[in-house]
Amino acid sequence: MLGRQERTFKLSIEKLVYGGKGLGRYNGRAVFVPMVAPNDVVIVEETARKSGYSEAKVVKLLNKSEFRTRPLCPYFGKCGGCDWQHVKYEHQVRFKREIVEENLQKIGKIRKPNIDEVVPSPSPWYYRNRAQLKVKSGRVGFFAKGTHNVIDIDRCYLLKKEIHDVMPKLKKLLKFLPTEPSDFHIYCSSKSEVLLKIVYPGKFKKVEISLENVREILELNVVGFGIYKSGSDGYPERIKFFGRDFTYENVGKFKFRVSADSFFQVNEFQVENLIDRVSRAAMEYQYMLAGDLYCGVGTFTIPVGRYVHRAFGVEANFSAISDALYNKDINGLRNVTFYCKPTEEALDILREYSPDFIVLDPPRSGLTQKVLKEIANLPRLKKIVYVSCNPSTLARDVALFHQFGINMEKAKVIDMFPQTYHVETIAYLRKVR
Repeated sequence: MLGRQERTFKLSIEKLVYGGKGLGRYNGRAVFVPMVAPNDVVIVEETARKSGYSEAKVVKLLNKSEFRTRPLCPYFGKCGGCDWQHVKYEHQVRFKREIVEENLQKIGKIRKPNIDEVVPSPSPWYYRNRAQLKVKSGRVGFFAKGTHNVIDIDRCYLLKKEIHDVMPKLKKLLKFLPTEPSDFHIYCSSKSEVLLKIVYPGKFKKVEISLENVREILELNVVGFGIYKSGSDGYPERIKFFGRDFTYENVGKFKFRVSADSFFQVNEFQVENLIDRVSRAAMEYQYMLAGDLYCGVGTFTIPVGRYVHRAFGVEANFSAISDALYNKDINGLRNVTFYCKPTEEALDILREYSPDFIVLDPPRSGLTQKVLKEIANLPRLKKIVYVSCNPSTLARDVALFHQFGINMEKAKVIDMFPQTYHVETIAYLRKVR
């Protein structure tokens, strides 16, 4: 066991890493510290020693980095929702670029990755259209980082202005519910229509509150709310829904129906930029057939479908596919088909269509080797546009594609998640003939 003195030492922070922490070195050993910025000089206390690295916390800030700023939110440091409010926004974007670049170099084995564009969020605040708020003993908020302790908050500066201060109203709503839920999931569309999920962890008494009452209490245009219970797969299972269970998103010239059980991109200011950068790749050549895997409500399939002869989308979520089928009609597309299947079970569809253009937007875990190999072996494949929210799994998959003669030409960093370490990357890959 190390004594307290041996565990406390001076540290210079070199950089920020994926996961949100700062990296410094002490006697050649990597030390990861939260709530710091590059060029900070701090006294830290080691909290955990692991194979090859240590975790530590700040005891005292000796020299303040030029990248620092005063956090806007009074809950920052307690609430686990944000990582980098103490870092000036223009530098957050720069550090995210460096993180993506480093992952592509070290994991992706690309010596000089071509990151040709970095797109900051037009607003680093009030951008999120949805939140999963935790509830415990009358408190409503987010978990403290690394725990299941609920931090009681009155507002969140990342949420859209319509819903950023909804927490006290949700606490008021609790008084009208016979059983305390574990979560409130709230979603506010570009039309300021709100969908609410009330999620219970187990048994609960019948909820008899009306839609009109919920609308009155929250003082929002709630078009529908649902009662859910926690599912074994991590997704809430619907019990009953009151009112309309969908809303609409207007993004540039496109319109999307999004249901309560579907997903849509969270940054209302950046979704058009994301769609634009993905669909623009389909315009550079006369592609015949585009395949969109993990397609959701058709967010990319439909815009890409405008520029190719035919397109198809694959998605496991039934609600999302129902929306996607509706969305192709309201956007006037007849050349798009959708399939409700997990990608891993739709490889026969992929083989049968044999697309020359592929869009990928997989979960954080990236592609399975089976899916990646199937894509790589498509005989007509020319181009892949890979949208990723995890630079390490993106880099891993880029390296694997390279083994099949598919190389990354360039990448773009789209900051969908200001004040956090999360980053969206679009990688453009081409098959070498």
